[in-house]
Amino acid sequence: MVKNKDQHIRVKVIAGYLVLLITIVSAGFIGHSSYKRLMNSVSQLSKPDAEISRMNHLLTDLSEAENHIRVYSLTKKEQYLNLFVKKVKSIKYDLDSLRSSNIKNAHSIQMIDSMIFLIDVRSKKLDAFARIKKVKESINYTEQALQELSDASKYSRTEFESSITKRTIVDTIKKIKKKIEEPKSFLGIKFGKKKESKYEVVDRVIERQEVGIDSSFIQKQDSLFNSFKEELELSRRKEQEARERLMHEELKLVDENSIILQKIKKLLTELEQQQIRDITQKVTRTEQIAKDSIILITIVIIVGFIFGVLFILFTLLDLSKSDYLKKQLILAKGKAEKLAKVKEEFLASMSHEIRTPLNALIGFSRQLEKTEMNTEQTKYVEVIGNSSNHLLGLVNDILDLAKIEAGKLVIEKQSFEPKKLIQEVYSLLSVSANKKNVKFSWTYEGEDQYLFESDPFRLKQILLNLGSNAIKFTEVGAVSIKAVMETDADKNTFKVSLIDTGIGISSDKLEHVFEDFSQAESFSARKYGGTGLGLSISRRLARMLGGDLSVSSELGKGSEFRLDLPITKGEVISEESLVKHIHKVSDELKQKRILVAEDDEYSSLLMQTIFKGWNLNASFVNNGLKALECMQNKKFDILLTDIHMPEMGGVDLCKHIRTKLKSEMPIIALTANVRQVDLDKYIKEGMSAYLLKPFEEDALLEILCEQLSLEVEMCPLGEVKSIYETYHLLFDLSEVKKFSGGDNALVNQILTSFMRIAKESIQLLKDASDDKNYKQLGEVAHRMLSSYRQLKIESASEILLELEKMIHQKSDKLLSLEEVNQSINKLEELSNQVFEQIDDLQKNA
Repeated sequence: MVKNKDQHIRVKVIAGYLVLLITIVSAGFIGHSSYKRLMNSVSQLSKPDAEISRMNHLLTDLSEAENHIRVYSLTKKEQYLNLFVKKVKSIKYDLDSLRSSNIKNAHSIQMIDSMIFLIDVRSKKLDAFARIKKVKESINYTEQALQELSDASKYSRTEFESSITKRTIVDTIKKIKKKIEEPKSFLGIKFGKKKESKYEVVDRVIERQEVGIDSSFIQKQDSLFNSFKEELELSRRKEQEARERLMHEELKLVDENSIILQKIKKLLTELEQQQIRDITQKVTRTEQIAKDSIILITIVIIVGFIFGVLFILFTLLDLSKSDYLKKQLILAKGKAEKLAKVKEEFLASMSHEIRTPLNALIGFSRQLEKTEMNTEQTKYVEVIGNSSNHLLGLVNDILDLAKIEAGKLVIEKQSFEPKKLIQEVYSLLSVSANKKNVKFSWTYEGEDQYLFESDPFRLKQILLNLGSNAIKFTEVGAVSIKAVMETDADKNTFKVSLIDTGIGISSDKLEHVFEDFSQAESFSARKYGGTGLGLSISRRLARMLGGDLSVSSELGKGSEFRLDLPITKGEVISEESLVKHIHKVSDELKQKRILVAEDDEYSSLLMQTIFKGWNLNASFVNNGLKALECMQNKKFDILLTDIHMPEMGGVDLCKHIRTKLKSEMPIIALTANVRQVDLDKYIKEGMSAYLLKPFEEDALLEILCEQLSLEVEMCPLGEVKSIYETYHLLFDLSEVKKFSGGDNALVNQILTSFMRIAKESIQLLKDASDDKNYKQLGEVAHRMLSSYRQLKIESASEILLELEKMIHQKSDKLLSLEEVNQSINKLEELSNQVFEQIDDLQKNA
């Protein structure tokens, strides 16, 4: 729930920041775009309008061009004509530029084209005007008349009687059309126009002379004056007419030029107004852009403000909730820590209070197994041992779960033989299977010539949990262990399946079987017992080992648990590793002085029994003060002390020895407290090592040798000539060797006694069978079972278990006499094979 709330808050915070970021980016983008557009418009408006300036310049150029042509018409100087031509070219260039800049405005293009056309027309008119001017100046009738009068005067001074009259007649022919080539005109050449054929109206002046000879003698003086007068009058009239005509043409051209100029100015004015209108529109658009930008930015700011306010509100609400949840979490954490502390104290107390008596129960049951007992006593000891081991298993399960949850469970990788491990698991579980009359088998496939690396203790723990569950929940049928070692170049996988034909698990309960304190059915706990931790711990251990544990099951038909474990391939199995060894108490250890401080009477008695069996020199006290007193009177090589003792505990005793006595002797803490924190504390306070209760004899022997810097001596079974290595024995002497402490003479004595009793017992079985005394037959089988199990003669033990059931089974379920005799004969046959191997061992010893 808290995780979902945290996720919800995280999503809202991220979403809020995203919206805020998008709003800021959008506002920035919109603002930047609007600002850019606005600045472009303002930039355009702030610049002087080049087109209007160009138009004003055009008007100025037009006026200057007009002035240049007028001055030219008055002065006849070519420079003014050249200036006029230059101005016209400049005007046309400006118009072309103006046209290029308004290429998208059709109306402006049309007006500019009109102006270009009018300028061309005006140029032509001015060119015509210049020509008329020239013609007008070339007409000088008065000069002509005077010339004629001079000529007449010469003839009047002759002495001839006859008079010769010579007169010049000037005729002007109007409207004579002449086809001319336009480029040949002066202005046409200047402007570089395309060749064009045109007609021109010109005045042609024709002069003709008439000579008259008057044979009569007349008065020359009178006719000369009359002629002069007439010529002058005629010349004046002609000149007057020509001037009037040219004046008319000149006025007409001037009027036309004025009209063209007005049109050009009008077009320019219209174009200027058009530009002004465009500028006005740009200003309007700029103002609109500014307004739109302000509105848009305002909207974005408002939206951003709203989102910001909402984001702040939601954040404050979430912070309030978070603060509330934080307070609740602190309270819950305090409660959880308090509960964890209570749990830890409970586990520590349980560990100490339960494991301490368990140490005595298990230890003494093991000691009792080594003694001679009758059938009933053997049964009682077996029940005590099984119950103690079961209780120890429950305690260990709870402690393992606590370690796993705390992350303090350490995986210790060691080399082991997978096939041997499966065989050991089978051996440990076969007793339970035989008791329930459940068929139990195992198979192993794959590599068996190499050692493999993993944590064999935890692996065995998993398989024992699975196997014990399979046997427990199987009333009738079979349980099998199928192990396969799959090896290749890259990886090795150890696959183990435990298959049973038990009660099975319903499909809706399968997903819960690996939960803590969970059992498939409620009646399972009542009927079969258990805490429901075995499968949970097994899966967690499997995953800590790098593998996994899975299950498939069908209600009423059975289950299959599968362990898949990646495993590392090690070295080839040596022949030495095939030889079974037991620990041997060395002579050096027997010479050491050992002090034991233990307040628990049963634990102290157990250690006394063990040390007595090992023939060790040990002194026992029940508190720390007495331990100090003993140390003052006698020198000891090593101290084993309990932690919690009256008057002075183990920790205080250790401190006193280290600080007051300045002794560096090894001190071993004997404790049932499994908390790693406490164990580390003991080492920190000066302890050399610790031994957890309950402990095995081998563990006790190993830690003694380790702290005293002695080698742990390992004694091969049948040490003298190692003949046990060469036999494929039908029995196992490891338990006997443990009991005898490696004493071969004692081992031989035990084996001799076993053969004698076994032969007698077999005969008793035959007698009981003949008498059909099934109760006696069952009792004899029960007595034999203990010794056969001690030697681990598994095949014979199975037969004895069947015969033992004759005591309890009803008459309708009893074996037939034939079946009983077959079982006894088979037992005798197996026993004789064992006897032969024992005889061979004793002869070669």
